[in-house]
Amino acid sequence: MDNHPFAIRLSDRGMKILRFPLTRLVIALVFLVAFTGLALGLSSWIRKDILPPESQLIGSVIQMILTCTFAWIGYALYCGTIEGRRVHELDLRKGLRQTTCGLLLGFGFITLIMLIIWLTGSYRVTGLHSISALWPFLIMSIQAGVVEEILSRGIIFRIAEEGVGTWWSILLSAFIFGFLHIWNPNATVFSSVSIALTAGVILAMLYVITRQLWIPIGMHIGWNFTLGGIYGAPVSGGEPGGILASTFSGPEWLTGGAFGPEASVITLTVFIIFGIYLIWKSINDKSWVKPMWRNQK
Repeated sequence: MDNHPFAIRLSDRGMKILRFPLTRLVIALVFLVAFTGLALGLSSWIRKDILPPESQLIGSVIQMILTCTFAWIGYALYCGTIEGRRVHELDLRKGLRQTTCGLLLGFGFITLIMLIIWLTGSYRVTGLHSISALWPFLIMSIQAGVVEEILSRGIIFRIAEEGVGTWWSILLSAFIFGFLHIWNPNATVFSSVSIALTAGVILAMLYVITRQLWIPIGMHIGWNFTLGGIYGAPVSGGEPGGILASTFSGPEWLTGGAFGPEASVITLTVFIIFGIYLIWKSINDKSWVKPMWRNQK
C-alpha cells in the first residue's frame, strides 16, 4: 500500500476509496486534462486574437510553454492536494543533469538506428533544408516529452505501480502508451506494438531506476527531435521534415514505412536489447515495487 500522507481527510471508508490506485488515477487524469485544456484554450485565444497571422512560430512557442507549464502545475496540484506531498519525481535540483542525460540517450539511440538503416541502403540523405526546419520539431518534441511523460509515467505508470507492482504496471502503461498512437497518421497495429515495446517499456524502466521523470522526459524529447528534426524521418506517422532532406527505400519492416523508423524491426531489436539491460539493472538494484496484494499480511 502507498505511503502518501494524503492532504484530504475523509471517513475510514472514504480514505480507503481515495487510497485505491484507480481512484487516484482518475482524479490525477482530471487534473491534467483540465489544466492542459486550459493551456490550449488560452494559447488558442492568444494566437487568434492577439498575435498577427504571420506569427505562427511565436504562437507555437507560446502554446508549448503554456501547455508544459500548466501540465506541470496540474500534476503538482494533484500531488499536493490529494496525495499530500511534493512532486519528488520532478526534483529541480536533478533536472538539468538528468534531462541532459536523457537527451543524449535519445540522440544516441536514434542515431544508431538510423546508421543501421543507412548501412542497409534503405536511408539516403539528398540535401539540406534551412535551419528554420528545426524549430517545429523542437517545439513539438518538448511539448510531447513533458506532457506525455507526466501522463504516461508520472500518472499512469506511477499510480498503477502502487497497486499492481512494477512489472504489471510496465505492461499496462506500455500498452496504453503504444495504442494511444494507433490514431496517428499511417499507424498500424504493428507500429503501436512497436511503440509499446520500445518507448513504452524503456521510458518506464528509466523512471523505475531513477524514480525521476527527467531522464524519460529528456529521452522522449531527444528521440523525437533527432528522428524528425535532424534525420528528416517521419515521427510516429507525421510528415517528414527536419534539416536533412532524406529518402527511404526498401521493405516496410526495415524502414517502418510511412509511420517512420519507430515501426522498424531495427528499432524494435535495439530497444529490446536495451530494455533487457534495464530490467536486469532494476532487478540487481532491487528498485521494483511488489503488487499491493503481496504487501498485505
